[in-house]
Amino acid sequence: MKPIITTPLSGKARIFYLFLFSFVGLFVSVGIMEFFSIIFTFNDPLDSWYIRLNMFLQSLLMFFFPAYVVAGMGGAHPSSFLRLQKSDKLFFAIGFAVLIFVISMPMVSFLTRLNEQMQLPESLKSIEQWMRQTEDQAAAATEILLSGKNVGVLMVNLLLIGVFAAVAEECFFRGVLQQSCVEIVKNKHAAVWITAFIFSVMHLQFYGFLPRLVLGVLLGYLFLYGRSLWIPIAAHFFNNAFTLLVIFFFGETDFMRQIENRPLTLGFGCFAAISLMVTLFLFRFYKKRMENV
Repeated sequence: MKPIITTPLSGKARIFYLFLFSFVGLFVSVGIMEFFSIIFTFNDPLDSWYIRLNMFLQSLLMFFFPAYVVAGMGGAHPSSFLRLQKSDKLFFAIGFAVLIFVISMPMVSFLTRLNEQMQLPESLKSIEQWMRQTEDQAAAATEILLSGKNVGVLMVNLLLIGVFAAVAEECFFRGVLQQSCVEIVKNKHAAVWITAFIFSVMHLQFYGFLPRLVLGVLLGYLFLYGRSLWIPIAAHFFNNAFTLLVIFFFGETDFMRQIENRPLTLGFGCFAAISLMVTLFLFRFYKKRMENV
């Protein structure tokens, strides 16, 4: 890729171009969907393939292309800036990242149930109604997307939601945004949390904000300590693929309904606290093992 700009970009400039190209990508994806709706009368928002195409275009044009282009601006090769290199401990790091995500699941599940019960003050009722409506629309689209019960549909979902979404979002958030935030705030930990906050906000699912914020933090520290974008990509893929597989095989069972509607009991809270402590311990071990890479 020949760089558009040959002089090095500052962190602020990189973030400016990243979001500028992302907004442009959003409008282009909307335009493409309008083109398909006019030319091919492909305009049913309740059609699962319509939703998949829309998701693919948004991931490609809002996240992947902006990140790849910005990473190549200033003379750097995109893959080099994004840290898509291999390392001797890459397979260990990916395996450990998956372990961290498994151990953190009770904590994330507890935060999910806690976030779902969020209620705003009466004075903010209109905002809460808008948030609920946005959440319901996202839930309806997700239910349609995951409604197919054949292996072909599952494989397509794994490629789209598992592989491609993980690559596109990690290039955007951890690969470009987090590294640029480090340059601006001069604090790696603050950069991880700022990036995770933006990561959660941009998904526009407010009743899943807390668990997605924590997932963003986990991904951010996996990248910070591992120094390879393949590590958070693999963890992101595992998280998405695991969810898809659980819904595919157990989505309509009583077991899943009990998990989804589990009350916030003291025992659940203690289990989540243990999950948090073990996750922190694993991160300390992970950091030490990756320091010599």
